[in-house]
Amino acid sequence: MYIRHLAPLLLAFVCLRALAQERAPTQPPPAAAPAAPAAQAAPGAPPVFVPVVQPPPGLFPGLPTVALEPLLQRVARAANKKFLVDGHVSPQIYLGGVDANDVTYPLLLSILRANNLAVVEIEGRLNVVSVFEIRLYPVPFANTDDANIAADEWRTRVLQLTNIEAAQTVPILRPLLPQAAHLAAFPSSNQLVIVDRYANVKRITEIVRALDKPSPR
Repeated sequence: MYIRHLAPLLLAFVCLRALAQERAPTQPPPAAAPAAPAAQAAPGAPPVFVPVVQPPPGLFPGLPTVALEPLLQRVARAANKKFLVDGHVSPQIYLGGVDANDVTYPLLLSILRANNLAVVEIEGRLNVVSVFEIRLYPVPFANTDDANIAADEWRTRVLQLTNIEAAQTVPILRPLLPQAAHLAAFPSSNQLVIVDRYANVKRITEIVRALDKPSPR
């Protein structure tokens, strides 16, 4: 008797469920992942690895370059100097439109500056290093002007101030120096320490002397 009453209900439930499955949106099958490209290697041969060639540091793509070593050898013979090149220096250098046969030692320093390089003399050898590491080397002093020093040689100078505080000049002078240069004040003795190319050292010296004047009464 109970089965006779439940039969219509079960039949209605089955019909509703079938109708709901027909109206439900069908999900497309997941797309297969793209197959990795097959290695072009002979059966049984070891895999071939192609190294990625990176451009040498310090060079600008598209600029004509020449080998650094022959250039240094030519200048060394002409100027009677000895060079020692840091291992991180690129073997190629941009001449900036200068003929390699016309390069003298002062001009070489300018070319190295254009390539973010610098020279510092240690025990009779001119070390060619990155300009951003030049402060870590014993840069020679030049507390007095010397016409024999090339404009792009790096020098250290200590300036004594008498009328103004050295620390007050640092925010004024620091923007006039390149990132690789060094400028610091020593308040105890009211002195400035500068490490930069000689041409800029002289310029900073002239500015400091112009500022270091007695205040008008």
